[in-house]
Amino acid sequence: MILDAYEDSDNTEVLFSYLPAWEMFFSMHVLADWDHHMYRRRWAERIYGKEPKLVERITGLGEITDKWNFVIDAPWWGQIRQMEIGEMLSFLQKKNIYQWNEMIGYTGRKMDIAARDAVVRTLKEYYERIFEREERLLRPYLTRILKKEEERCRKLGIWQWCSGIHPRLLVEEDRIIYLKNREYCYEKSQIRRIYVMVSSFVNPHLWMYKGEGELEMVKAVLVEQAQDGVPEKCVLVFKALGDTTRLNIVKLLMQGTLTTQELAQKMGISEAGVSRHLRVLNQAGLVSKSMKGHFVEYNFLTEMIDFIPYTFYETMML
Repeated sequence: MILDAYEDSDNTEVLFSYLPAWEMFFSMHVLADWDHHMYRRRWAERIYGKEPKLVERITGLGEITDKWNFVIDAPWWGQIRQMEIGEMLSFLQKKNIYQWNEMIGYTGRKMDIAARDAVVRTLKEYYERIFEREERLLRPYLTRILKKEEERCRKLGIWQWCSGIHPRLLVEEDRIIYLKNREYCYEKSQIRRIYVMVSSFVNPHLWMYKGEGELEMVKAVLVEQAQDGVPEKCVLVFKALGDTTRLNIVKLLMQGTLTTQELAQKMGISEAGVSRHLRVLNQAGLVSKSMKGHFVEYNFLTEMIDFIPYTFYETMML
């Protein structure tokens, strides 16, 4: 799903894309080797506790599927990239075994029909039993983050933005260098299109996909708390929203930026009272403030509303 696009100063087309199929395959990549993915280990352990046999099957099929990168790293990916997950599953199911082996040819492996059927069955079961719900929670949050990254990208320029997404991605004057198992160098002049993406599963990897004149740039989004128990941040957010007056302030701020004085006037309470409530909202990370002349303006951080259900789900479903 392409959210927006523009042409950068060097005529490179930049497309801001939320790709649910990519996110699903990389979540399966995490499950196939969760010890390597410390920022998603708690999530993986929770999924294993819920569906141990399914996760064991995902792990067992890891070798034949290139740890579930076999679609998103294949030459066919350009045909599938923008599909919703159900559409992608239908697309794969219609392909015969010769087409499947053409798709995974880059891995040097071959599938037989039984292996292909096991992969398709596992994909469908994982989506229906696990990832369909997971993706509903992730989509609004990741698309919101992607829009924020678009603002930064337009301001900085695509190549400067790319230089900040991973320490092993080097952006030089005329080329970019991926430091992976070896160096992969691409001339900027050869790149006509860049897909800008964000992912909650890619960390710690530096993702590299190069099609004909195009690249995918994936920035990691951290959603998992490192500590055990209920995170303090989660407590602060729910405490901040557990008050009628503060909810009314949130409602007003969601309509636009307001000063303390404007909020007090609209709500019919004192400025001191408004300030106390704004302090609680600010400590929870729900509002930001900035000076405008002699007044302090408050802005509600709308991306937090999308993050709340995901944080709650991650915390309470452990």
